[in-house]
Amino acid sequence: MGIGSFKVIIGALVTVHLSALAACYAEDVPGPAAYGAKVKFKTGSALRFPDFELTYAGKRRVVPPQYPRGWWVYDFAVRNKSDTKTVSWSSGTGDIGPTRFQMNGRSFQIELSHSDKLGPLREDELVVSSVGDRS
Repeated sequence: MGIGSFKVIIGALVTVHLSALAACYAEDVPGPAAYGAKVKFKTGSALRFPDFELTYAGKRRVVPPQYPRGWWVYDFAVRNKSDTKTVSWSSGTGDIGPTRFQMNGRSFQIELSHSDKLGPLREDELVVSSVGDRS
């Protein structure tokens, strides 16, 4: 193997390494999440959507007297430039459906556990959809 071939191989390895490094960096700095897509979430990390940021605040147990088994409620802070609100999702006693909320006069919904369009969701996944004017 000549020196020219060695330089080509080294150049290719450096290019592959830099491309992999750039891909890792791109994953750490994502653009806005897409409506209607599965998105991973974790406590305290803000997810940027085109119209707002959504931050998972944690889950809490609700145990009313008439249903001692209780259920989990997942709380999210929804924030844009002029408003902040808390949106809570729960399957309650078993009806797994979306929780709707409004931001800037537009309607959205959060799905956990199961999405009507995408099927089962993992414990750390959610789907946010725009309701009405676009999806």
